[in-house]
Amino acid sequence: MDLLPVLGALLPSAAVCALFVVVVRKMISADRDERAAQARLEAAERRAAREGAAGPTVDGDGERPADDSR
Repeated sequence: MDLLPVLGALLPSAAVCALFVVVVRKMISADRDERAAQARLEAAERRAAREGAAGPTVDGDGERPADDSR
């Protein structure tokens, strides 16, 4: 029995499978990176909100009043 025809028949399927694995791994990696970036952004927003809430606000919008004591 000659193995060349069998390998020739399986090669396209193996190549598609390998391509699929690479694409799915890239998608999972991109999703993980996006979630980490989103978590950093949300943490920075929470930190800014905590620091902004420490002082007085004008309309409750988180902005400090202008310093008119000059």
